[in-house]
Formats: sequence, C-alpha cells, structure tokens
Amino acid sequence: MTPQPLRQLFDAMYHGKYRFDDFLALDARQHYSPVRWNSRTIYKPSKTLKDFHLFLNGFLLEHLTVDQSVSFAYRKGATLLQAVEPHSRSRAFFQADLVRFFDSITSPLIQAVLLRDKTPVQDLPDHLEHVLSLLTINAQLPIGYSTSPTISNACMLGFDKRLAAISQSRGWAFTRYADDLIISADHRDAIADAGDVIEQCLLSELGAGFRLNPSKSKMTTIGRKIKLLGMVILPTGAIAIDKDVRNRIESWIHFYIQDRARLAKIFQEERNEGMEEGLARLSGLISYAHSADSAYVAKLRSKFGTTVVDSFLHRSAQ
Repeated sequence: MTPQPLRQLFDAMYHGKYRFDDFLALDARQHYSPVRWNSRTIYKPSKTLKDFHLFLNGFLLEHLTVDQSVSFAYRKGATLLQAVEPHSRSRAFFQADLVRFFDSITSPLIQAVLLRDKTPVQDLPDHLEHVLSLLTINAQLPIGYSTSPTISNACMLGFDKRLAAISQSRGWAFTRYADDLIISADHRDAIADAGDVIEQCLLSELGAGFRLNPSKSKMTTIGRKIKLLGMVILPTGAIAIDKDVRNRIESWIHFYIQDRARLAKIFQEERNEGMEEGLARLSGLISYAHSADSAYVAKLRSKFGTTVVDSFLHRSAQ
C-alpha cells in the first residue's frame, strides 16, 4: 500500500462514522476502566477507543516487522505446535518466561519500533505522540488492549534475531511464544548457560527493564515428562497432546456452545486475547489433535457434534 496521510486512511475506514478530528481530540485517559484479576490489572477500553485501536491495528501495527521464524504468539496462522516442533528431536530443554512482560514495554521502545518500520502511514511522526497515548497507559503497554500483543511482538524483534543467531551458532533450537522462551539442544551441558545468554540478549537489545523470572526458569531432559506450552515431547520425539490440553479443548468447546461470554473472558484472562484470536488458538489445538490423534477427535465429534468440531477444523485450514 502506498503511504498516505493518517487522516486519509482514517476517513477511508470510517466513512463519516467518526471524524478524524474526534480521533485527534480523544483523551484516552477517560476511555478505559481498570479491572483487577488476581494480582494483575486488566484495562478495558471504551467502545470508541476499541474502534480506534481497530484502525491502528489494521493500518499501522499489523505492518510492523516480526521474526516469524522464532515468534509464534499473536500471529494469524501461527500455532502452539509450531513453537514446539523445532524442539522435538532435542534431549535437553531450558524454559523461562519474562517478568511483567507487557509492563516492561514502555513508550520510548514503542516509539522507536513505530518509526523503525515502513507502514502505510505517511505522516506518522506528526501524530506519534497522540498515537502513543492511545496505545499505552502510564507510558506502559497495558494488558487488555487489542493492540498490545502485536506491539509486543514487534518490540521483541531485535532480541529474537540476536538470540536466534546465537542459537544457530551453538546448535540450539530457540522459539518464543509471547513471554515464554524455549531453548533446547542435544545434551544438558550444551545449554547450561542458556539463562545467562538470554539475559545478555535482553540487556543488549531491550535494556535493564527486561528480566527472566527465576522462579519459572527450569532445565529438563528426556527421561522425564517434557511439557512445552501444553504439549508433551515423548522420548521417541513424537509430540503428544497433554491431558491438561485435552481438558482445555473440551472446556472451551463446552463454553463455545453454552456460554460464549464466559469463553471470551477466559481468552482475555489467560493470554490477553480477543474472541477471534482465542477461537483461532482453539482451532489450532483441534487441528493438531486431528493430525496427532484422530481417535480423540472422533470422541470430540461424538461428545460435541460433528458440525461444531469440523467448523473449527475448517477455520484452521483457511
């Protein structure tokens, strides 16, 4: 798409439903409400701010560069299985996640990323300060905005590329699913310093605000149950559906049929996903189940109906 002024792109999308001047005048501080959930705060945007986020997603954020070779969360068509498959022939695994992932992503980093990539917005620098005010709260990436997942992936590009290059040189497999990091290799000694390497990459590319969660960092080896992102790698290298995942599939299908409002809340609380993203994830899980264990999918059809289950399979194939 040939870059165009933000006003022209906005008018092309809304055709008078909203005026561009209203977009520029919106004070985002008056258009969200905080909701406490466990120890986290989730921010719910107003209908107007949600609509403006839809515009920014389509004409700006979805054009930001992501390393698709290692990053598999929050991407259309990407699945949990794709994040696990590169590790299926490894014998040792290091898993970790990041402390307060979204909170660590601040306005200066987002600004640098927005200016880094070519987008359809011709005059973005002229509106950058206001756009940032619509995307952040207290200069941080908020949990609950539909724009936050896409931004987070784009902000991790430099880190992803640096760690991917190091991994290739060392014979490691590396994938990232949101704030979950996985490194694996042929033997334990090969990845003994994986945590230190990750910390160095974080510091070099993102600064001191990004840290690993030591309580969730762990090393495992074949010989015990290797559970990655809800899937299990067997000693043979086969990837099996974990019991917890089967329970999740069946629970989500149940709520899809009986209580979609509850299902939407589950998607929001678990991974900050909207309904469409969550259903896409469910479709991916059912599609994987279909390829890995057709007998299990037959049981799903018997329990929930062929039409419902096959509709998810069809969705994942699109």
